Amino acid sequence: MDPNIILKAAIERQEVSAIEALMLMQQEEPGFADIYQVANELNRRTHQGVTSFVHRTHIYYTNVCRASCRHCSLFRKKGDKEAYTLTPDQVVERVQASPVRNDIAVQGALNPDLSVSYLVRLIQTLRDEFPHAHIHAFSPTEVHFAARRARVPAREVLEQLKEAGLDSMPGTGADILNDKVRKKISPDRIRTADWVEIVKSAHRLGIKTTASILVGHVENEIHICEHLEIIRNIQKDTGGIVEFQILPMIPEGAAFGNSRQRISQQQLLKLVAISRIFFGNSVQNIQVPWALFGLPEAIQCLSMGANDLGGTHFQGGAVYTSGPAARYTSPELLEKAILKAQRRPRQRDSVYGDGTKKTVRTRKAALALR
Repeated sequence: MDPNIILKAAIERQEVSAIEALMLMQQEEPGFADIYQVANELNRRTHQGVTSFVHRTHIYYTNVCRASCRHCSLFRKKGDKEAYTLTPDQVVERVQASPVRNDIAVQGALNPDLSVSYLVRLIQTLRDEFPHAHIHAFSPTEVHFAARRARVPAREVLEQLKEAGLDSMPGTGADILNDKVRKKISPDRIRTADWVEIVKSAHRLGIKTTASILVGHVENEIHICEHLEIIRNIQKDTGGIVEFQILPMIPEGAAFGNSRQRISQQQLLKLVAISRIFFGNSVQNIQVPWALFGLPEAIQCLSMGANDLGGTHFQGGAVYTSGPAARYTSPELLEKAILKAQRRPRQRDSVYGDGTKKTVRTRKAALALR
């Protein structure tokens, strides 16, 4: 099929199939400009020049992990010198010391010493201390691991977490939703069908999620397009996905470091644009995390279909970085960069609501003021 016919259909808000997305993905360089132009126009229609970001605290409660994912530099085995696990109270202390406390993201690893009750207690402790904060926590992989060890359905774990105060979940750990690829890069983690079912179960309980893709390892263009189709099918079924996050793997320090270069900026730009074209109005927000792309590169993606730069507070580690240090930039610097790109900045929360609420007082501080 002529790529121009596919792009014309996209401009007319017709659905683009996975095969058609693959055809666009396989276009050579002279055709990139047309793809970028269509993606930019679709983005303009949807967001009217607005570019968002989230100002939140991101805490990792443990880095002890039984999995040995080849693309991860965060995990440590139990007993390693750098291994740690925080108590719920220690997580609260880290949030209290952070620059923002009204939006809290919490993730960890597959720690066999942590039970479902620990996850529930962690959410309850955060909710008690920050009663009005938005709590965005636990990937489908973490939920699946805890449920399997407790020998209970994942839905039951999600119900307990929701009752404890969980607001939304990150759709990370998706990597590439193809089990042959997952076996190569994440052999000890959740399978595709389980990831999909947990995300759908969360949505049916009223817990919104993000969705993500990890690129730059052993995937190919067919795997990418299959992944996009799975995400869109989930959204058609439940409508609970608030963003699609594109994560480039940074192999320095990971097991692929000597065998694969980081994905090129040109490849990333094309993926951003095709994601916008493929999802149309089904998943409206395309995120390019500035801390992984680099801020200049992420800003460039705003002309290729992206509308979100991720978070101000990025805790290094989780699957892609080689160093443990956190990266932070202020809302003011992101706003300045967005304005320079002739876009209008918007601070959001984890589910794309208003993110400009005043910093939430702790329960103790609120009681002291009475």
